[in-house]
Amino acid sequence: MTPSPLLRYAVATAEAKPPRPAPAHGMAVAPFAGLSAWMAEIDRQAAIMRPRRRLYERFDRTARTLTPGRIRASDDADAVEDLARRLRAARHPGGHDLHGLDRVWSRAELGVLITEAVNRRRQLALGRVLPRPKGPRLDPRRLPDDRLEHLIQHHHDLAIVEALRAERRRRDGVGGAHAA
Repeated sequence: MTPSPLLRYAVATAEAKPPRPAPAHGMAVAPFAGLSAWMAEIDRQAAIMRPRRRLYERFDRTARTLTPGRIRASDDADAVEDLARRLRAARHPGGHDLHGLDRVWSRAELGVLITEAVNRRRQLALGRVLPRPKGPRLDPRRLPDDRLEHLIQHHHDLAIVEALRAERRRRDGVGGAHAA
């Protein structure tokens, strides 16, 4: 038995075309280069928002590309200021947005993002583009002389006192003037 011409056509065209990739659920989320680009994309998506699940999902995925690490990496003070304002507004929604940032994150997650944005804004206001280098909690090399002397006299841990005395000897040179 020979197949019908329609079936032969369907089999022939299916073999001739490359297979389609499986459709992703929802709409694609474009990557962004900085906080200002992220906010522009959020504004664009909010402007076309309709009560559609696919739009909600795309908005949520786009919003969730904002992470504390990306906030810390930003060096645009104006964008960080605007972001902090927007996140605070999302924490206390008063508008009639169809689907806003308040629907994306929980209050706790918003709190983390707000804290990062405020801290980054303060760092940029101080002129600190890179974060302060982390070191040990008590680094004798970073202590001023008066605090070094005070800790030598008053600290309870003798191992730390010995490290502080060694730092004092290093500062004074090998034959230090201070008596240990």
